[in-house]
Amino acid sequence: MSDEHTLTLKDITADLNCRSQHDGKHYRQVAHWLRGVAAKCRLPDPQTELLDIAMRYDRLANHSDRS
Repeated sequence: MSDEHTLTLKDITADLNCRSQHDGKHYRQVAHWLRGVAAKCRLPDPQTELLDIAMRYDRLANHSDRS
């Protein structure tokens, strides 16, 4: 079963290309993906951890954009 939160080889390659750029786009994509995984998580502790990590990626994106 595939959905927007399932990584594919094509997505990973695109992510590698995106990371080579010095903007926050990659970090925002990862944060979005983490939130999607968290939304599917039925356990509250792991869900909270995933959302916390997503928030950290958003901060990295903002920092990267300012640099």
